[in-house]
Amino acid sequence: MTVKVTKIWISVLGAIFAIGIMIPFLPALANTSTGTTQVKSETVNLTGTIKKLALSGTCYQLAADNGKKYELMGKFPKIDGTRVQISGVPKTDMVTICQVGQPLQVKTVKVIK
Repeated sequence: MTVKVTKIWISVLGAIFAIGIMIPFLPALANTSTGTTQVKSETVNLTGTIKKLALSGTCYQLAADNGKKYELMGKFPKIDGTRVQISGVPKTDMVTICQVGQPLQVKTVKVIK
């Protein structure tokens, strides 16, 4: 009988401990919001150089002439060192795997020769 009661108490204490660990995360887990947050992004026009980064072989960055770095998304020339004029929409509501600059959804590209 003592062994059975001990096992029950261990189970109860384990559950209490697990719940105690989860308490800081409960607000995030309980987010039942049905609405979406609209982030207004406007098109930007940039000039810079495309860089292929050796992170995973598929990370491309625009080193813009204004000193900022953008992670390129969409269709663009995937050739390291290409000078381009790009228009696109900066994405402020997302993160990427590469994390090499602000994500930029490319709309148009013009190669500068």
